[in-house]
Amino acid sequence: MKVTFVAAPLTARSGVYRSGRELVAAGREQGHEWSLVLGVSQHAHGSAPVDDPEWIHEFAAEPSGPAGIIALRRTLLGIRSIVDADIVVSLIPQTDMVLALTRKRWVAFVRGLPWPAAGESSAVKRLIWKTLEAAAFRRAEEVWATTTILRADMGHGSSTKIVPAGIASVARAWDGSGNRDTAVWAARFHTDKNPALFLAALRGQDFAGRMHGVGSLEQVVRADAPTNVDVAGWTSPDALWQDAFAYVGTSHREAFGRSALEAAMAGVPVVISDSFGVADMLVTDDDFLQRFVLPNGDLDRWRQALADLHDDESLRRRYSEHLVANAQMLTIEASAAAVAERLRAIT
Repeated sequence: MKVTFVAAPLTARSGVYRSGRELVAAGREQGHEWSLVLGVSQHAHGSAPVDDPEWIHEFAAEPSGPAGIIALRRTLLGIRSIVDADIVVSLIPQTDMVLALTRKRWVAFVRGLPWPAAGESSAVKRLIWKTLEAAAFRRAEEVWATTTILRADMGHGSSTKIVPAGIASVARAWDGSGNRDTAVWAARFHTDKNPALFLAALRGQDFAGRMHGVGSLEQVVRADAPTNVDVAGWTSPDALWQDAFAYVGTSHREAFGRSALEAAMAGVPVVISDSFGVADMLVTDDDFLQRFVLPNGDLDRWRQALADLHDDESLRRRYSEHLVANAQMLTIEASAAAVAERLRAIT
């Protein structure tokens, strides 16, 4: 069975860009005839690998809202791997809307809330996107979500299937021992990622913070950052955790939480909001859950969690062991196997 995974347009070479490549590569390693199509903005940092295999087709695609759907449809239907596919798996909402206008068999693999959350855009824009996406879902063979939290946020029931996400295994780089002095935040500088909470949690602490990412709020964050926080911008994934004693995930909503999982695999303790879909899979000990999976509105608990991890080596070591053990069950290989099983059920 020929399956093509599609994500277009993307504004960054992170998140879905990386996980899509990893998922399809893992599926091919398992013997599946899978391909990947990526449409990426010319303004995205980085570039496609020069040695991309033939099963990846990457092209330039710019976000253009609902008006761009028809033009994107023409482009996608001109790509051979999509034309030849027995079924197409969409990885982002705009691709859902395009595929809903074709005769292809397709699945919506939802990896983040597919419309703006309340307060993130005007009520009119939110209604338009939610209406368009709901209409697209009705044309799909199936709708998948990566976590139960995401499915609940979408307002969907059991007809939306849970197909867990995963990431390529990251080598453990730390066991919590020794002294490190940097808490790391890595996400888009955007309202839903809540960078202001990180700044508030670091202000006045006797350790440093570092923020990695790009986005519309970057200049605001730079202006508001206390002296112990370095707004370092985008960096490569292998450089994120080099001197980190903790990863801090402050999002108001996070359907999965790739950075949290990467940090956990590397042995870096995580302090994350209770909106992370991956939270209850990574943190399964009640004490750790109470101390390090936190509501966004309780600043004192965020500050205390970071101070405790910075100051207590024994705590760091125990929490690191717990996270590494749980993270090993959330690999991209396991996700690819779950995707293949679901595809067999509908074809």
